[in-house]
Amino acid sequence: MPLLVQNVPWPDDGRTPEQRAATALRMGVADVLSVTLVRRSLDARSRAPLWRAVLRVEVRDEARCLARKIAGVRTWTERDGGRYGLEAAPPRKAAAAGRPIVVGAGPAGLFASLWLAEAGRPPILLERGSPVEERVGIVNAAWRHATAPGPDDNVVYGEGGAGTFSDGKIYTRRRDGEVGWIFQRLIQFGADPEALQEAWAHLGTDRIRAILPPFRARLAELGADVRFHARVVRFEVEGGEVRGVELSDGTQIEGSPVIVAAGHSARDAMASLLAIGCQAEVRPIAVGVRIEHPQKLIDSARYGRPERGDLPPATYRLSCEATAGRKAHTFCMCPGGMVVPASAQDGHLVVNGMSFAARRAMWANSAVIVDVGPEDYAAAGARPGDPLAGVAFQNHLETRAFALTGGSWAAPASLASDFMARKVSSTLPRTSYPHGVAPADLWDLFPAPVAEGLVAALRRFDREVPGFAGPEAVLMGPESRTTSPVRFLRGPNLESVGVRGLFPCGEGAGYGGGIISCALDGQRVARAVLGD
Repeated sequence: MPLLVQNVPWPDDGRTPEQRAATALRMGVADVLSVTLVRRSLDARSRAPLWRAVLRVEVRDEARCLARKIAGVRTWTERDGGRYGLEAAPPRKAAAAGRPIVVGAGPAGLFASLWLAEAGRPPILLERGSPVEERVGIVNAAWRHATAPGPDDNVVYGEGGAGTFSDGKIYTRRRDGEVGWIFQRLIQFGADPEALQEAWAHLGTDRIRAILPPFRARLAELGADVRFHARVVRFEVEGGEVRGVELSDGTQIEGSPVIVAAGHSARDAMASLLAIGCQAEVRPIAVGVRIEHPQKLIDSARYGRPERGDLPPATYRLSCEATAGRKAHTFCMCPGGMVVPASAQDGHLVVNGMSFAARRAMWANSAVIVDVGPEDYAAAGARPGDPLAGVAFQNHLETRAFALTGGSWAAPASLASDFMARKVSSTLPRTSYPHGVAPADLWDLFPAPVAEGLVAALRRFDREVPGFAGPEAVLMGPESRTTSPVRFLRGPNLESVGVRGLFPCGEGAGYGGGIISCALDGQRVARAVLGD
């Protein structure tokens, strides 16, 4: 059996992978039969940043090697292959038993559909927005002309879901599924295999856009019926069991089971599910701002020098206890990226982060967010006990942000230093935000506990990353769509509690928080549908 070897120094010093593995295993190079780079990550904790690697190594005498009890060395398992994306077990063929319907072509819906199709039960996949080729042009035009987002084509609706306009991160902390099948399919559809070796891998918005058409073509080749501009307005239920759906144009589609992967911003879908009896509960979320810095500031703080040379744009992940009972953390850090509008409705202002594969933009940004929960929702006027109380809280925050800049689509913004001093910025530097920014009192935007938590977090993070809250840091808000504020309850077989044959899925249902975790949930639900 091969070995899993962790924490191996991986400098660009001219040595072969076999030589590096032999050093880590304290053996001769001749005893190393093969080496596969599984993951690598940049350790920037010291003044001399160093790449470290996880390897899959075949040796002549495994037992002798393990007897040395070297830290980070153990036998490679079958689960490691799936977890690291090197091996992927395809779905087992299923007996035909009706045609499933999948609602939503984000990561959860796409991968649920692919698993079903590969198993021999190709679904009808319904997406309210456009194919990615059309969607990108529509979104870019709205950004260019500072117009309202379309109701079905915007940053969160359309092929690929919200991940299409993002950094395209493809890592996850979830360990309740195997990522091998997902990673191998991403490579099949055009992802760079080397990208999957990075511990904090990302695809970039441009690579995601390139992957989606071959993904769609493969679904069609397997017999899936992929339909765009197909917004579901009603779920047909008879005797407590879902029988099909009705579209906005009046088309009725029979089918069961129905997987609903509508995304974290599909408030109409959430309301429809509650109307037919799906049980749900309110969820705590986190809200805050996007903070943007010159990328060189982050490089200097993390690498100890202003010029990074061959190193990638520097990143960070920060968290702290902001105030009593409230935590704060950074989220979705986009090195070499831009801040973008993420509104799905007219009159609502939301910001998010995005980057291209090369991450060459001059700015770095991330969300700085503070925990909120039902008590905050109630303070903003939400009805106690309402599963959509968190949605009401988001609506309150987003409409207030839109009003703060006079409905111009400019983002309300502040220098971090001014926000901490509780004053409105007189001027702001150029930012990446396509609609421009306008000075605003962000203390007037957020509830006091959130604003106080942001100040505490900025002070703490500035100690960890010098300049984080300095004069070059700009805050833009609000970052309010970090995840779904509602969770639709599922039984042991992942079926909805309340409606038989309906399977809530992905981030909108409260079971994901990024591309890979949502893809994993799509895979899990598809397997449940098949009884696997």
